[in-house]
Amino acid sequence: MYVLVANRIYYVDGVNGDNANGGTSWGDAFATIGKALSVAGDYDLVLVADATYSDKNLQFGGKKIYLRGVDHNNAGQRPVIDCRSSGRAFYFNSGEKRDCVIDNFTIKNGSSDLGGAIRCENSSSPSIINCTISNSRALYGGAICCKSSSPSIVNCTFDDNRVDLYGGAIFCDNSSNPSIVNCTFSGNSASLSAGAIWCDNSSSPTVTDCTFSSNTADNYYGGAIFCQNSSNPTLSDCIFNDNTANWHGGAIYCDGGSLTLTNCIFSGNSAANYNGGAIYCNSSSPTVTNCAFSDNSAADFGGAIYCCSGSPSIVNCEFSTNSANESGGAIYCDSSSPKVRSCTFSGNSACYYGGAICCRSSNPTVTNCVFSGNTSNNDGGAVYCCDSSNLTMTNCTFSGNSAKNFFGGAIECYNSSSAALNNSILWGNSAGGGGDEVYPADSGSSCTLNHCCVDSAGYGGSGTIDESNCVHDDPRFVDAAGGDYHLQDTSPCIDAGDNSLVPSGVDKDLDGNPRIVNGTVDIGAYEHQP
Repeated sequence: MYVLVANRIYYVDGVNGDNANGGTSWGDAFATIGKALSVAGDYDLVLVADATYSDKNLQFGGKKIYLRGVDHNNAGQRPVIDCRSSGRAFYFNSGEKRDCVIDNFTIKNGSSDLGGAIRCENSSSPSIINCTISNSRALYGGAICCKSSSPSIVNCTFDDNRVDLYGGAIFCDNSSNPSIVNCTFSGNSASLSAGAIWCDNSSSPTVTDCTFSSNTADNYYGGAIFCQNSSNPTLSDCIFNDNTANWHGGAIYCDGGSLTLTNCIFSGNSAANYNGGAIYCNSSSPTVTNCAFSDNSAADFGGAIYCCSGSPSIVNCEFSTNSANESGGAIYCDSSSPKVRSCTFSGNSACYYGGAICCRSSNPTVTNCVFSGNTSNNDGGAVYCCDSSNLTMTNCTFSGNSAKNFFGGAIECYNSSSAALNNSILWGNSAGGGGDEVYPADSGSSCTLNHCCVDSAGYGGSGTIDESNCVHDDPRFVDAAGGDYHLQDTSPCIDAGDNSLVPSGVDKDLDGNPRIVNGTVDIGAYEHQP
């Protein structure tokens, strides 16, 4: 709760004030912030004039004080607390709540082991609004350290903060659950992990309308955000661009938690030497909804997302022009069971396997998706499954994908792996070595096609290909060359699917229109609308 009606008002002016004054007006202003905090009480307002202050370790002492910076001396300016690389600006340790407020300050050059600029502990959860924190240093939490505390952080900017260990901007530990709204994190860095925000030991911040750009984890994980040990952050309407991790998770690294992402954009993030250009998930099951991934890259696997030993849900997302120097241009799954629904994969690439998706010892379920223009230099232009993977794809469309040098223009299965393709279109894909559409490479691998539209001339491989009630005619897309894979009125795919193959709960097509029209489901990702 913010103070709306002040009990008393105190004034601070670092240019013209004097601590011998009473602080009751600008003409009677104190010289330091610390003096005002020492005399203010509950629901008092402290107005701080634009000037540079050197106060350190300022404490509210549990009092409900609203501390507000104003442009008293120069229009458009605000007060600056310069810690001069020695100490932090604020220390909250008396159980402060949201009605303890810091508003409209610049804090710079902080330096402390825990929280270079601000430290919150002992269930202290103040409100920090309209502030800029820059060039501050710490071991943990370059700008803010939260231990068993949940501050509200609104309309703030964090830039060029750095830690020797974890959390370039914010460190959250021991069930800290800050609310972070409309903030910008830019150019923050961690020597080890979490260039911007670290979440540990059941810490689950809520992050809304924030931008993370050019943050780095210099040596390990999570260019922007790192979460582990039952930490479950919720992020919505956020932008992640040009963040970098030296190892895994160019933007986000999640280990053993359940990350929730909604309406987020990931662009140009990079795992410089390993996996997960945008997101790396280990033993976790994130929920990713309505997100866009473009131009993210991984030196090894998973240009956008890398999943290991988890069951992520990925719904209504776009993956375009992501790349992996090894495999899985958009998504790489290792011992995982992702559910991917109503997504588009276009122009993603991998040097070796799976231009869009690569699965190892995994059981993905993919529904209502379009794969177009994805490429691998070797095998599986769109999808590659290996090492006892079992892929199920329903109402998907594959067109214009390419395995440039080897096999499986749309899909390849290798080493005792299987693909069940239901109500799907595979047409116009290419492979340099054969199997333009599907390629079960070995005798232990198989592809089963039920009610699909497929060019049977594109079958290849030494494994088993079984088909039932398939169509072998041109699907008649509206404009395949222009990327429009809706069906023309004369398409043989209309009302040619099998309703029983549509997964339970799937009642919309990729456009959000009814999945079944005229009583029988169409083949492909889009239901024809008469």
